[in-house]
Amino acid sequence: TVCRSVAGVPNATEALLQRVIAAASRCTPGAVAAAVDRILAEFDAEWHRIARERATTERYVSVRKLPRGQAELKVRGPAEQIAGMKRAIVEAARGVTDPSSLPARLFDAAHAIITGTPLPCDCVDESCAHAPSPPAPAHHAVIVLDAATAAGLAGEPGHLVGWGPVPADVARRIAGDATWQALITAARGTEPRAGCSCRCPQHDPRTDSEPPGPPVPAAGREVRRTPRMPAGWTPTTGKLGSTTARKAREQVDYLRTLPPSAVDRAVANPDGHGGFAVPPAGALTYRPSEAVAALVTALYPTCVHPACAVPKEDCDLDHVVPFDHTDPERGGWTVTGNLAPLCRRHHGLKTRRQWHHRMLRDGIVHVRDSHGTDYLTAPGE
Repeated sequence: TVCRSVAGVPNATEALLQRVIAAASRCTPGAVAAAVDRILAEFDAEWHRIARERATTERYVSVRKLPRGQAELKVRGPAEQIAGMKRAIVEAARGVTDPSSLPARLFDAAHAIITGTPLPCDCVDESCAHAPSPPAPAHHAVIVLDAATAAGLAGEPGHLVGWGPVPADVARRIAGDATWQALITAARGTEPRAGCSCRCPQHDPRTDSEPPGPPVPAAGREVRRTPRMPAGWTPTTGKLGSTTARKAREQVDYLRTLPPSAVDRAVANPDGHGGFAVPPAGALTYRPSEAVAALVTALYPTCVHPACAVPKEDCDLDHVVPFDHTDPERGGWTVTGNLAPLCRRHHGLKTRRQWHHRMLRDGIVHVRDSHGTDYLTAPGE
């Protein structure tokens, strides 16, 4: 997989190959290709863009016969189009409540969408409209990119949710007809909203009825979510530049060179309060708000357990420092600096204390297994 991934990369250096091999050694076999692709996108964004466009010609549908009257349908094509197909199938499957398993419902939904036939439903609920017309969800994908890249001022690759990195210009092109959703971090009572330097009521993070809150540390920032905005113009060219994601990856590379005792000292907020001096709104409730959940899932595309590729949509939002249901103010708070996605299996391992998780600086999640081996997951990985 490594050889196929780096084949044809111009000006490949020994340092690049060492980085690729080191990344591959930390992955399960199925996650190697995505990890290498992310490194190559950063190493040579222009080559990665051209290689990706060349690969889009490899589109096909094939059928393979299997034993006992079964068959397999295989579809291959650009990731953003496959992502749109998958989301359409998942949305259609959610409209059916019957005793069959989730894989069976997904197959039924795919068959209904492709053939245009009604969705089967075997449930016993009398209020269920049996055999309804299949829903027609929009064939869309979700892409995450930072504001500088969206504005054409940086070249950090975007992230196609569930699939991996895409070049900056491709990300902007995908988002050209998108419905936008901005996530803004702001310190309560200390900073105005992004894009406005005034203190006018419509731009002040506080409402008229809300008293000024006490100052909070720079790391303790609340997240706010703007209304959804319709599609609009997006630039197609920009200047290559570094962003926070690259800084976090460089920090991970540095932390991997340190002994365990030094890594232990890098824990940002051992109390699980995310840098806040006082709990912000929603911090003492177990379930995170939609805005907080949206930012956390935008930062981490998959389960943060080492080499786990379960998409964030299928994960739980876990409190790195456990939430205390009897005394919420004493335990870990429900804030962005104390939340990370974990799939159900690895969430159980952490709960049973077979694996130990901590939050380091720059949103890096430190995981230590029962043998004392350390693993690090940076945002975007």
